[in-house]
Amino acid sequence: MRCLLIDDDIPTVEALLGIVNWNEFGITEVLTAYNIQDAKQLFGSGAPDLIICDIEMPRGSGLDMIKWAREHEYDGGFIFLTCHESFTFASKAISYNADSYLVKPLDKQELEAALRKSVDSLKKKMMMGEYSKMGLAWLKNKDLVERGFWSDVLTAAISPRINLIQSEMQKRELSLSVHSGYILLLVSVPRSQIESRWDESLFHYALSNLISEILFNEVSHGRIIAYQADNVFYNAIIIGGETGVPWLRESAENIILLCRQYLKCTATCYFSEKVEASGLSQAKLELEQLDESNIIFRGKVHCQNEPFPYNTAEGFTLDAELFTMLFVQKEKVQIVNRLKKELEVLTSLNKLNSAMLHSIREDFLQVVYSLLSRHHIQAHRLFADEVTQQLAQSAESSVFDFMKWARVVTDKTVDSIKEVLLSEGVVERAKRFIHDNYRQELSREDVAVSVYLTADYLAKVFKNETGQTVKEYLNDCRINAAKQLLIESPATIGQIAMETGFDTISYFSTVFKKLTGETPIAYRSKHRNVR
Repeated sequence: MRCLLIDDDIPTVEALLGIVNWNEFGITEVLTAYNIQDAKQLFGSGAPDLIICDIEMPRGSGLDMIKWAREHEYDGGFIFLTCHESFTFASKAISYNADSYLVKPLDKQELEAALRKSVDSLKKKMMMGEYSKMGLAWLKNKDLVERGFWSDVLTAAISPRINLIQSEMQKRELSLSVHSGYILLLVSVPRSQIESRWDESLFHYALSNLISEILFNEVSHGRIIAYQADNVFYNAIIIGGETGVPWLRESAENIILLCRQYLKCTATCYFSEKVEASGLSQAKLELEQLDESNIIFRGKVHCQNEPFPYNTAEGFTLDAELFTMLFVQKEKVQIVNRLKKELEVLTSLNKLNSAMLHSIREDFLQVVYSLLSRHHIQAHRLFADEVTQQLAQSAESSVFDFMKWARVVTDKTVDSIKEVLLSEGVVERAKRFIHDNYRQELSREDVAVSVYLTADYLAKVFKNETGQTVKEYLNDCRINAAKQLLIESPATIGQIAMETGFDTISYFSTVFKKLTGETPIAYRSKHRNVR
């Protein structure tokens, strides 16, 4: 702590410096001033913790000093010294929250008692200040602490046992009851339903705040846990068990309405039965499973124990012959529209559940794979791109996702079959691939993969179109490049062999002589002399 002595009497100041053991009171620095003007200037380098000041000084009194200090929000200790015991002075000093009022000549014991009183008071103020900061920090972070707790409960990071959950409540100083009933509300928004203009993290933030304002009349409440799973944005909200179901349904419907109005997305709400804190993780899993099985009842409010009203008395099988005929006729629009119509009819009859959608997808893929195999097109290569893979993963989430996937599969299938039927198009693409990659190790299979065909079928088409095998065409391409290098490049024969894709000089020389009638050395010598 720092102390400032203010007195116009220099001997008094020196006496004070000498008679007090300042370190005993935790005072490590003592500053001195002989008038209040100098004292005010010392405040510029930082306010002292304690001021000992004479009241009667010619260039401004001690009362002027304390008045100025308090007006500048100085909250430190203040001890007054005076030669005259005056009630007027004492009362004014008290009105400005002075700690002590001592009459000269000073008694050492009285001075030390006054110092001890001031220092103790300062320590209490500092402690209260720290407590106040801690309190503000706790209030500020309370929602984060509670959100972390509920997140651990929902994910079973805290084992779902009453005694362990209660222990965590106490550790985190949360005023919650482990035996209170809770209702879990789960809000689901598939990623495919979100407009592309949204940044995902920003959407998460906006959705959570909208839910928080509707349910708790404030943003970022500690009982809202946002997370993402399998291309779905979830918000899990822990609601007090005393909440009535009618209010909860009304609030959930309001969430769905405002999500559609402001966030331009379709939200679906599910709420559990009332459970203790130890049952919340299981309730979360059951609500997620309910959401996964929901194909046609989205944009509504559902209760955990109310099954979806599917009409599954009659099954459904996709007309494979009809779709095969449409693919053969290359009717992309009709394929998609017909498939969409089938799904819409099933939806209107409440027949389209997750099992049926999976069955329709398998039937559709069987038609596609059969046609691709007939045209020697490798399906696993054709659909290996990242976009198609992502669409395939979410295809069974909803009718909307299914149709996005089916449209892409239809386009790729029809377009690939068209290319195969126009065999010269396939051969030209194979040639271009060879020209671009002849320097590398290439096999017939590598070239076939580049055009989505089997190696045997490509070999047949390639031979019919060019009169050469794929290997012969590749060697022609390599030798033509080698001939140019032999004439124009100073590289060795070995270097040229490697640069044009041959493994060894001997094989390079054999192929070169077969196609040109000369060895590489003779060819280079002859044509360089001509140049």
